[in-house]
Amino acid sequence: MASVRSVVKVALSPPILLMVGKVYIPVLFPATFLIALASVKLDGLLASATGLPMFEAFLPGPPINWVIAAVTFVLGLVSWLLTYEQLVNKGEGSPSPTAGRTTKLVVNGIYAYCRNPSVWGKLIGVLAVGFALNSFSFCFILIPALLAVSLTEKVWRQEPQLVEIFGDEYLQYQEQVPLFVPWGLIFPSRKFQGFKD
Repeated sequence: MASVRSVVKVALSPPILLMVGKVYIPVLFPATFLIALASVKLDGLLASATGLPMFEAFLPGPPINWVIAAVTFVLGLVSWLLTYEQLVNKGEGSPSPTAGRTTKLVVNGIYAYCRNPSVWGKLIGVLAVGFALNSFSFCFILIPALLAVSLTEKVWRQEPQLVEIFGDEYLQYQEQVPLFVPWGLIFPSRKFQGFKD
C-alpha cells in the first residue's frame, strides 16, 4: 500500500500538476458545472412530468446530503490519487498522454483487479457534486451516460494505443483483467495472475 508521503509527492508532481492544468481545470471542471446546471433543469422537468418526489430530492436535505457529498468527494480523491500514485511510481511516467504517459505497464496493486481503476475515483468524486445538489438526474442519468462514453472511448482509442506500446503483455493483461468492474475482489481468479510464458 502506498504511503501518505508517496501519494502527496505524486499529487504535487509535475506530471500530475500538468495534467490538472491542461485537462481538469480548463475542461473537466467547467464540464461538471454545465452538467450540474443541466441536471438541475432536468430534475425540474422530470418532477413536473412525473410528479415523483425523487426528482426534487432523492437524499435527505442539508446538511445530510452535504456530509454525504463531502465524504464521497474525499473517498473519490483518495482513490484517484492512489491509482495515479501507482502509475507514476510503478509505471514511471504520467497517467495521461497529455503529460507524458507511463513507460512501464502497471499490472499489480489495484491494477490487478481492473484496467481502469482511476475511473472509479473520478466517478465517486464527481458524484459528490450530484449529492451536494441532491440531483437524481446528475447521479443516475447524466453521469452514468458519461461513464459509458468514457469507457467506450477507452476501449476504442486508448486500449489500441496500449497494445501498440506494450504489445503482447498488454494483450495478456487485457484478457485476464476486466475493463472497469473489479471482479477479482469477489472472484480471485479474475485478479491478474501474471504473464504466461
